[in-house]
Amino acid sequence: MSLAALMDRLVANAYREGQLLSMDRSTLRRIRLGEELRAWRVENNKTQIDMTRGLKGWNPGRLSRVEHGKVPVDAADLNRLLDHCGITGTDRAEIEDLIGDGPDRNWWQDHEFAETISAAFGEFLGLEAAATHMLDYYHSAFPGLLQTPDYAREMISAGLDGLSEDQNEAAAEIRILRQRRLTDDPRLDLEVYFGEVALLVAGDEEILAEQIRHVLKVSEYPNVTVRMVPLSAGRPAILVSGLTLLRFPDEPDGGFVFTEAVGGMLPRRSGRDVRRAERAFSRLKRFALSPADTISALERKLEEIT
Repeated sequence: MSLAALMDRLVANAYREGQLLSMDRSTLRRIRLGEELRAWRVENNKTQIDMTRGLKGWNPGRLSRVEHGKVPVDAADLNRLLDHCGITGTDRAEIEDLIGDGPDRNWWQDHEFAETISAAFGEFLGLEAAATHMLDYYHSAFPGLLQTPDYAREMISAGLDGLSEDQNEAAAEIRILRQRRLTDDPRLDLEVYFGEVALLVAGDEEILAEQIRHVLKVSEYPNVTVRMVPLSAGRPAILVSGLTLLRFPDEPDGGFVFTEAVGGMLPRRSGRDVRRAERAFSRLKRFALSPADTISALERKLEEIT
């Protein structure tokens, strides 16, 4: 299947599932709430009938619509359901956090570029701020958490969004501020994969040289692992789109997956999606250079262009 066909399919699936990135924050949170309820139900071997039996105002049909993010539920009604089902502790806190605005971890709201943040990207930033571990792959560029300001501007201006100069600058600044997760406590454990194409395609060699120097520096952080996927590894080592897997302290075996698509990143949370992402990263790891060999490749490229 061609990349274009795959992107069309992803976008079509997103429309069907109600997860297109143009949704507002409340819709995204409603979908996540439904996913959390369904995950608890499945993990505890409960049916929708079990969950709603004897509870006034609830029935299997309504619970199904809530689980699929099709209808909202207010805090009081949700608490009645959680009480009825005996959901307590961390599981309950995670579900309750998704009612209303909740603790968004919207660290960007006090900045002048806050109005440029879409609801979907804001949701990603909130998840990234809460994550303890990220696996990130991009085929033709260094991933965002490794980018210098000039490199970020170059990559963003080459995108499909047609941003103005001010919007480009704001997007680049956001990308740089996100990198505080690599140095501020609690530090994010970052495992990055990038394709060798990133070393072969450059709009400005001085910008690329500075970018490589930055990656060499960041690769020395104890919480950062950088691996290059060489062209010599062939097609089996190439994923057709960017991929991000976020993990969280209270669910080390779960996570949240984002897949690159036209216009942004599509969120995926089901266990199947997480397992597919894990398999993809395992494949990348088999074909990628070791961290030490990646550093050697970067140093050779830097020597070549300077």
